[in-house]
Amino acid sequence: MTDAWRLKTRTLPLDRPVLVGIINATPDSFSDGGQFAVDANALFRVDLNAVVDKARQLVRDGARMLDVGGESTRPGSEPVGEAEEIRRVVPVVKALTEAFSVPISIDTYRPAVADAALEAGAEIVNDISGGRYIASQNRFADENETNFPEEMASVVRRREAAVVLTHMRGTPRTMQISPRYDLGVFNEVFEHLRRRRDRFVEIGVEREKIALDPGVGFGKTFEQNWELIRRAAEFSALSQPLYYGCSRKRFLTETLRRADADRQTETPLTDETNRRYESFEPESVVERDVATAATTLFLAERGVRIFRVHNVFRNAVALKFADALAGSAAKFSQNVGRDRR
Repeated sequence: MTDAWRLKTRTLPLDRPVLVGIINATPDSFSDGGQFAVDANALFRVDLNAVVDKARQLVRDGARMLDVGGESTRPGSEPVGEAEEIRRVVPVVKALTEAFSVPISIDTYRPAVADAALEAGAEIVNDISGGRYIASQNRFADENETNFPEEMASVVRRREAAVVLTHMRGTPRTMQISPRYDLGVFNEVFEHLRRRRDRFVEIGVEREKIALDPGVGFGKTFEQNWELIRRAAEFSALSQPLYYGCSRKRFLTETLRRADADRQTETPLTDETNRRYESFEPESVVERDVATAATTLFLAERGVRIFRVHNVFRNAVALKFADALAGSAAKFSQNVGRDRR
């Protein structure tokens, strides 16, 4: 298990889970888009005071890092222009860097956006494409393509930044169109992450600055997402910090929906009972946050250390309960051993 992640200006200890608070400076992100909008004008503008207030809450709740994004990458989303993305994120990165001491990451696949955000104070690039976007050719390299211009890797190396390399099949617009893995999703994702890590190292990015994300929700089916979660411990063979972003995603909602359907089938409720007791809503943010926290606990027990989440507090509380239970179990074992002596 990797015990630290080297960033641009510091080393982030990974002796305990790191919760990354999400700051979406977008009008259309799937869960929280538009929350920082100044008004309803066609030109999206961000209220920096609202951003700082939200970040203050996230840090207070336990975030040890903040991740800023300026373009929605939900399935089927349309891209924004490079200049527009820079316009959205650079003021946010500057404001957060001035207000807080926690490291800031920039969630982008565009090298120019990463460069501008790193200049503004970010320390990490969170690249959902794994460095495959070629701005000079306005395209993503194919998943198994080699010898393409490594523009993002060059930016990361020159800026001495850290980077999260994520597996994504296709592009945000196309990634959920029949994702198929002939060799199995785990095998293909594992090998892809290994290849991308090795290529970044070849170009001069220090290996200690690279974290890897299997890309849950990025070009995977319901079953494939859960396989990448169940087999998380096996990614430790790559000897890099593991980064998961499961928060509020569609596969969690589908899991909640299936659980609700099973419950209703087994024990139908009368209309009177439905009126008297709170109903279960799989689409609600509250239920999705509960599912996210449960997933975080499962992954933390298997060596994952970095979690990108919307509701930092709920995940932090879940992790504290797990620590308390582990401590109680250890004390119980000690007492049992003492009694037997």
